[in-house]
Amino acid sequence: EELAEAGGMSRSTFFRKFGSKEDVVFADHERILSQVNALLVESTQDPLAAVEDAALLVFNHHLRNPGTSRARYQLLQAVPALRDRELVTSHRYERAFLRHVLDKLPDDGGHEHTAVAFAASVVAVHNAFLRQWLRAVAVGTAAGDAAPGDQERAASLAAELHGLSRLFRPVLLGRGRAVQPPTVVVTVLSDAPDKEAIVRAVRDALP
Repeated sequence: EELAEAGGMSRSTFFRKFGSKEDVVFADHERILSQVNALLVESTQDPLAAVEDAALLVFNHHLRNPGTSRARYQLLQAVPALRDRELVTSHRYERAFLRHVLDKLPDDGGHEHTAVAFAASVVAVHNAFLRQWLRAVAVGTAAGDAAPGDQERAASLAAELHGLSRLFRPVLLGRGRAVQPPTVVVTVLSDAPDKEAIVRAVRDALP
């Protein structure tokens, strides 16, 4: 009722517009998840790098909205039932990351379990940084203010995510293997070969 009054509408109108109270608490995540999916679809990077960017998009959303993020964090501490909804939300991001990686894997890769581990690791690292930041915001700043060191924290998260990608990339994408140079075979049929003809043959054989 307090939320409805703050929004200048009746209780029934409020619930028709926003659904449950839980939907209101996590309303911004629907928008951010849509942005994550759009980023992944449009990315031209390899899938692991794209997931890094998507996770940073989510983290930066919180940095830009410290008041909202802190209020939700405090509410989650006070209402344990909401934590289940938070877990469901985290799983939705994880599924989006996993789906993107699996869609981009080589057909003969056979590394689905490794992709699951990568997506889960990205979410776990992101959430660890987020909780650390939320605790810093809760004790160190006024509502709506940015916490000191936000950009440094985001840069540290980016470095950790990049490290995860370096760890998983060779297995998932086969990067880092030595590239075999093309083999060129030149057959000489005469006793006195024309050097220019040989050069042309080599040049024509190269890709």
